[in-house]
Amino acid sequence: MIKIKDKKLLFIYRNPLFIFVKFKTDNKELKKIVHALNIKEKRKRYQYVYKEAIKEINKYYNSDLCNFKSGQCIVQRKSNSKKVNGCCRTCPLVTDKGCPSENISCKLIYCKEALKNLKILKLRDITILKVLPIIKRLILKSDFFITKEEILLDLNRSIFTYSIKTIIRQIKRAIH
Repeated sequence: MIKIKDKKLLFIYRNPLFIFVKFKTDNKELKKIVHALNIKEKRKRYQYVYKEAIKEINKYYNSDLCNFKSGQCIVQRKSNSKKVNGCCRTCPLVTDKGCPSENISCKLIYCKEALKNLKILKLRDITILKVLPIIKRLILKSDFFITKEEILLDLNRSIFTYSIKTIIRQIKRAIH
């Protein structure tokens, strides 16, 4: 059950009996959630929820949290580092222009310098994600350094398949 400002929304949409039921609301805050609930095909629902979550994160942080200039983030410029790309971690996706991935996990990693004067956004603060089952939210929280497409595939996998795939990714990273 989701509770937003004293409004309750039951998760009956998962029940096969409700496949033909369309939810409606006039509540502006619930419109995106209700739209997601009305997407009956899981893969499309996950894509919609992911896209809306990325929009919410970018809007919250005004898209450029790391304050890139000349390919360097705020920390690299302050330390006079010769490194470029802005990622203080070992991400295989990073280019000399920053990160091309729209990865929710990576966007919620917080650099102390970048967030000095900002309130930290947490996964639980992104209301559209409450449409997802808890296990899928945990996947979003822990799927670092991979592309959006790979994350969407992970969301559609069973937890067992996801676990095996994650172990294989870790082994590949350790080898490279």
